[in-house]
Amino acid sequence: MSAYSRIYQGLVAGGMRPDAVAALLAELRRETGAELSAGLRAHAKEIHQEQPNDSRALARKRKAKFGAMQRAADWLTAATSNGRLTTTPHQRNNRSTP
Repeated sequence: MSAYSRIYQGLVAGGMRPDAVAALLAELRRETGAELSAGLRAHAKEIHQEQPNDSRALARKRKAKFGAMQRAADWLTAATSNGRLTTTPHQRNNRSTP
């Protein structure tokens, strides 16, 4: 049984309190984000290594792509650690008159 199934069963069966379930789900989200981020970093290091016969332009391009993947991994870690994957857009009041 997966961790999510155990958490769901504990919540439905009444053995776990909702705040405990929320804490477990948050911990699973953080762990998943950390694992994905580590995998992305390893993949970036693997595919964007500087080759001995690269020109300077190609080396710069590889370095830029590597940096972009590192920033994506940083965003993934930050987004999964705080629970907000996106920002909420500003809500406009459509009923107001100009």
